Amino acid sequence: MLNSAQIFILSYSFYIKQLSVCYKMKEKESYIEKQKGIFGDTTWFTYRYEVNGMVYETSAGSLDICRKARDKWMKMMSVAFTGHRTIRTNKYALSVSLNEEVRFCYENGIRFFYIGCAVGFDIMAAHTILEQRKQYPDMVLVAVVPYVGQDVYFNKEDKQRYADILRQADKVVVLSEYYYAQCYAHRNDYMISHACRLIAYWDGKSAGGTSYTFNKAQKKKLVIHNLF
Repeated sequence: MLNSAQIFILSYSFYIKQLSVCYKMKEKESYIEKQKGIFGDTTWFTYRYEVNGMVYETSAGSLDICRKARDKWMKMMSVAFTGHRTIRTNKYALSVSLNEEVRFCYENGIRFFYIGCAVGFDIMAAHTILEQRKQYPDMVLVAVVPYVGQDVYFNKEDKQRYADILRQADKVVVLSEYYYAQCYAHRNDYMISHACRLIAYWDGKSAGGTSYTFNKAQKKKLVIHNLF
């Protein structure tokens, strides 16, 4: 017999899967496979990928090469967010800066916005993106969840905000069914690996996930804008 915690996890897993299906970004992959060469012994793929009205086309000797090229194309149009769970500066001023930065990213070709779904800056960033998506409907909000049940210790208000974000996200990526020691670091690694830019809210000294993500982004040579 399942205990209450297991029932909660299974129910939450179903909830996440339902969100992933209902709010998944519109994407379509197609390709034509041909044999080339004098003896017809060379395979060649003409590849096309469509996502939210955008189209990427390429050709190569394997689907794997085509998909890696597609991922690189998407990365150059993606930004990730990281920040403290407690807002330590003026919230209104931060909100204004965040709105300006998100708009700047969009106006300079960014279309995919990756957030880690933690309380504080992450939730603030997500709501900023959702609000601007009303004006720019081709914005894609990708919510990256480190494990099922991340919100179990959130307060009632933050639980509701979290649920609203998952409900409205274009794509929900759940990295693990269960909590484990490095799950937050792996969540941050995932976002960094999919983005060319980072919008941060880091005080420059505190250790933790924000510091880890900021320093990792520097090593990976992402463009970084710190709003602290």
